[in-house]
Amino acid sequence: MGQRNHRKWIVLAVTGAVVALCAGVAALLVVRSALERANDDPSAVEPGDGFRHDSFVADDGWQVVEERGDFDIVDLTITNTTLRPRPAFLEFSVYRADEVVGVISCSVGPLGARESDVMDCFSAAEFVDDYDRVEVADTF
Repeated sequence: MGQRNHRKWIVLAVTGAVVALCAGVAALLVVRSALERANDDPSAVEPGDGFRHDSFVADDGWQVVEERGDFDIVDLTITNTTLRPRPAFLEFSVYRADEVVGVISCSVGPLGARESDVMDCFSAAEFVDDYDRVEVADTF
């Protein structure tokens, strides 16, 4: 009887560990999904001021400018704050009141851990200087 009882406790312990592991993995997946959705939702940024987005940090000093009649962003330096190399793809929406008057896409190739680089940005939207808000979100 003692050995049978011992096996029962081992089986219960292993089952409990498997259930706990599965619950932990499920919780991590839920958190990761929520973070990804948050990165897809635009957040307001102020040209010239640094910001954080999707584990990237943008330095102060970037500007929304006119380039050949279209919107552009210059001097946007970002740093990858994660430990894994990854590229960045950001989309900036420019608003006048509640109307989007321009979209600017920016990207940079894979950045190593804590590596920084200047993003390449472009837009085909005609520049207007009376915009009042800029928001950033992930491109994908």
